Amino acid sequence: MLEQILSPDNLNLAYTKVARNKGTYGIDGMTPEQLLPFLEAHGEALRQSLLDGSYIPQPVRSVKIPKGGGKFRTLGIPTAIDRFIQRAIVQVLMPLYEAVFSENSYGFRPERGVEDAVKKCLQYFNDGYTWAVDMDLEKFFDSVCREKLMQILIRDIHDERVLCLIGSYVSSGIVEDGRPVHSSAGIHQGGPLSPLLANIMLNELDSELSLRGENFVRYADDMMIFCRSKASANQALKHITPYIEGNLLLRINGDKTIIAHADNVKFLGYGFFRTPQGYRIKIHEDSIARMKERVSAFSGREGDSERAGKYITGWMSHYRLADAGKFLEDMNRSPE
Repeated sequence: MLEQILSPDNLNLAYTKVARNKGTYGIDGMTPEQLLPFLEAHGEALRQSLLDGSYIPQPVRSVKIPKGGGKFRTLGIPTAIDRFIQRAIVQVLMPLYEAVFSENSYGFRPERGVEDAVKKCLQYFNDGYTWAVDMDLEKFFDSVCREKLMQILIRDIHDERVLCLIGSYVSSGIVEDGRPVHSSAGIHQGGPLSPLLANIMLNELDSELSLRGENFVRYADDMMIFCRSKASANQALKHITPYIEGNLLLRINGDKTIIAHADNVKFLGYGFFRTPQGYRIKIHEDSIARMKERVSAFSGREGDSERAGKYITGWMSHYRLADAGKFLEDMNRSPE
């Protein structure tokens, strides 16, 4: 498998994708634009070090990204070289795992996305499954048990060199404000490999839910389980919790995991509302409030009006599934 990962065609494709995605620099300061000259000069030596197992990934650079409400998401940005290698790994592993991933998993997968996940939720609601377990896995990316993840990978990957390379990325370390930070758990959210590893880990949960006959939708670590009654939803949560915490060694956030009726669900920024013809999709009130807050920040400076307009256009495009009439109604009603 390692030879397949390091084949010229696969590496060329990996480079093309990293260059196209651009992005920022890692701890070595190399930008994606500087990657090609490096590979032209050192590509064969890099490939040989990967083949003989002597290559050691660099730690990731910690970056905090605002996520609204004064909160931040921490990303771990790999170097351009490591993004290139991770992309090459993903391109070979993805087809292997796509063959076994659940149909109810939508995050970070080819030809699937937020809109597909939201449409599936709508289908469940209109089929009568109007109660949902809105599941929150506490700090999922930071708390993944690395040993458990590697045990899962060993079942499917039989090239020990590839397992060692993935393991070295999982434990590559973090640099924050120029200082190394030790972590014994978690996977770095920010490189090409982490979304695939997250799906591999959580596919175990998908499989367990499918065996139990549960209806669910998962987008990365955002998940809802759909039931016909509140009592059934409570039972579903009660029964799956020991598996999540005992088998997968993950934690359920008891404060954020809730049982909600379809009328009160928030999923991936969307909500749902009832009409005589059935449930329809809306933009959740919280998402509208955050949009208004962001727009209000564009005030007074030259060019702010244009930037605000571009932001609103992009925001509306993101929420194009929502009912336009309901959006205008909620816009007029929601607080400034």
